Amino acid sequence: MGPSPVSPPSKEPDVILDQLDQLEESILQGLRLPLTGMLLVAEEEVIEALSQIRESFPPLFQQAQALINQRQDYLKQAHSQGASLIQQAKGKREQLIQQSVQEGERRAKQVMAEAAAQRDTMLDKAQQTIVQKEQALQKNVEQAEQQFASRRSQMEQEYITRKEQQNQQLEQQRLQARQELERINQERVRRKELAQREVEDMRQDMRTLCQKAHAHCEELTRQATAIRQEADHYARQVLDELSDKLRDLQQAVGATRKESGAAAIHAHNRTTVPSRQRTSPQGAVGITQFKEPEDRKSA
Repeated sequence: MGPSPVSPPSKEPDVILDQLDQLEESILQGLRLPLTGMLLVAEEEVIEALSQIRESFPPLFQQAQALINQRQDYLKQAHSQGASLIQQAKGKREQLIQQSVQEGERRAKQVMAEAAAQRDTMLDKAQQTIVQKEQALQKNVEQAEQQFASRRSQMEQEYITRKEQQNQQLEQQRLQARQELERINQERVRRKELAQREVEDMRQDMRTLCQKAHAHCEELTRQATAIRQEADHYARQVLDELSDKLRDLQQAVGATRKESGAAAIHAHNRTTVPSRQRTSPQGAVGITQFKEPEDRKSA
């Protein structure tokens, strides 16, 4: 809503002065009440004279009133827009914080699920490897036992048939067989220890992987906290900018208000000074008391 265009005065200043003189004459012709300081005047004449004077005023007063109304509209719009921007900034901050927390929780759950899946997979592989190695060791032991039993039977048969002739050779073969059995047992123990060490290495790797997954989850949590702090900083920055804009707008409105008030007082003084100079000493008090409400209304 822009300011209304300036229109020329409806009447000449002399006409306004004549009307003020007529109003002054009507007041001076009124009946003064004794001991009260009050004056009775013709109501219709005074109201008609005031209406003519009000119609004779230049349109600058109407423009000043329009500027005051426009200033009030601007203030209401500025307050409404400031509150809306603050609410939007708060909603955006809460939305960013919620999204960051949800994303961090989702990634943490995903990492934990992947770590658990990898742990289960490695455990299954380790168990399968252990079972396979135990089966292989058992098979080797069985084969060794079968070989040993076969060898023993053969040796016993040879011992029966060649008892007298091959006693020394049989004793050597028994010693060799015992050494072979000990070697097989040692090999079995060695392979079993090797399998246990491999299982322990796999468990150690699994613990290391779990620790890495836990560290990664903590890193994601720290990132979510950092994102939340950045969102709070952005919201505070937006609120500070809005406060600065509102303060500048209030200063501009205050300056406009001062300029409008100064213009109205200056125009009012220009229209009322001649009438006060022409007032007679006898009715000066009554006229001043009668004009005070109208002066305050114009101001």
